Amino acid sequence: MVFTLGVKGCLGIDNNDKYFTLPAFRNISVVDTTGAGDVFHGAFIFGLLQGWDVKKTSKFSSAVSALKCTRLGGRAAIPDYDTVQKFIKTGNIDYTEIDKRVAFYREAC
Repeated sequence: MVFTLGVKGCLGIDNNDKYFTLPAFRNISVVDTTGAGDVFHGAFIFGLLQGWDVKKTSKFSSAVSALKCTRLGGRAAIPDYDTVQKFIKTGNIDYTEIDKRVAFYREAC
């Protein structure tokens, strides 16, 4: 079970019934939070399907949601897997793929 708390991060119970908290990612510039919760939930399902534990899944989901919030729109700014992994490891955001998707949605709409 995990509760998302926006800028306060998330908290939950891991696979061993141990309580955990994770801080929100702070090194981002929030532009639009539309869809942040939906993106978190989608990323969470992905993590569970990978067989990850709840804490790792929550960290991944938080990163996906944080990156989504750096661009306008609920769908266009959803990052790809490699972008998320790089962000988790380094704290740096490679906007190459995100901005391609944002441009695509801008043109399509």
